[in-house]
Amino acid sequence: MTAVTESDTIPVSDSSLTTVEQLRRQLEALGLDTKGHKPELKKRLRKANKKLENKDKNEQAQTKRTDVKVQPFDYYLFFDVEATCEADGGFEYPNEIIEFPVVLVDGQSFEIVDEFRSYVKPSINSTLSEFCISLTGITQETVDTSPDFIQVLDDFQTFMAKHGLFQEKTASFVTDGPFDIRDFISKQCYHSQLKKRPDYFCQPWVNIRKLYQDFYKNKKSKNIPRMLADLNMDFEGQQHSGLDDARNLVYIARRMKSDGCLFKTNIRWIPGRRRKR
Repeated sequence: MTAVTESDTIPVSDSSLTTVEQLRRQLEALGLDTKGHKPELKKRLRKANKKLENKDKNEQAQTKRTDVKVQPFDYYLFFDVEATCEADGGFEYPNEIIEFPVVLVDGQSFEIVDEFRSYVKPSINSTLSEFCISLTGITQETVDTSPDFIQVLDDFQTFMAKHGLFQEKTASFVTDGPFDIRDFISKQCYHSQLKKRPDYFCQPWVNIRKLYQDFYKNKKSKNIPRMLADLNMDFEGQQHSGLDDARNLVYIARRMKSDGCLFKTNIRWIPGRRRKR
């Protein structure tokens, strides 16, 4: 029997197989039949090599699938509102939402799929404070010509229906801390005299500030600029622009996802519970 060397067991291209003896050595190394003429032997070896290539590809794909953590939702809605405010207004100040932005991302790739943004006309304190204008960059003219909160919710629900969110597609909001949904949505529903809080704002959601703290094992929670600084990233856009804040939350989330973080819900709204002062 012809001895089989290490080089003999490595599949080679047809052009390098010039002799019947070489073909038979290759087939023997693969445990295949070595009988037949040269065309038959070449065909048999090509078929075997193709089978090995497909097996390698399948094994690589399976390894890749097991390495990637599957996120629990089809979509995430990164949400960061801006609201009326006064310097040192405190929690008792009747904040009203004046910017309602959402950045919708694919739940597996974390690529931006769509965006929704509407400014909102306040009804309790219709005149913005100088502090609020300076902080958010939102002008009095902008809110004066904007729809009220009820209309904004209608428009937003049309946006969600377009993507099947909370219907045939699973989804979760992502916010920087508990404030946007726990506090500002609660206050705005009260101001707008909504008899029932929208169901999608009653679902558990992702507090990315808490998720970041737990995932990277930080002792204290951090706001958007500090999370970005930790990750050697810069804030893109204007701080306290709701849409820019939401986009930067997406950038943070992408890094966390690439580091192996799962975006599971970690907070829920509890009716009747007041925020700790």
